[in-house]
Amino acid sequence: MGIALERPGLALQFTTRVDHLKSIANWQSLTQFVRYGTLGALTNISGYVLYLGITYLGVGAKLAMTVLYCVGVCISFVGNRRWVFGSNDGMFATTLRFLLAYAIGYLVNYSILAVFVDRMGYNHAYVQAVSIIVVALFLFATFKFFVFPRAGKMNGCVG
Repeated sequence: MGIALERPGLALQFTTRVDHLKSIANWQSLTQFVRYGTLGALTNISGYVLYLGITYLGVGAKLAMTVLYCVGVCISFVGNRRWVFGSNDGMFATTLRFLLAYAIGYLVNYSILAVFVDRMGYNHAYVQAVSIIVVALFLFATFKFFVFPRAGKMNGCVG
């Protein structure tokens, strides 16, 4: 009979602990998303202004996007690895996963420009603005679950 009374207490403790861990995970994800958004806003706004300036000077839309994308990759790796996801994973494997994610993101961005600008005739400035958002959402999910999957899980904190 004493065992029956202890089990509900144990179950409540377990449920409380699980809820606490979920709360930490949700807070961690929210913090990562806010940091990712901040880093992304700063780099993408700067990159977009440069993109408009470069294309205004006569450089093609896809070439300008390609050059700026490469610069953005370098800035993004450092910022996301350390500040957003707080990753201490091995540099080589993380870099390969990161480059793969960005390669896919690049192909998505390039395809959006090719379809909506080249084939459908939409203005490249508007298409690229929307494309930045689409690629950013794809990359956040990819970074969180593929590139930096263990970031912050050891101690429940970020950065």
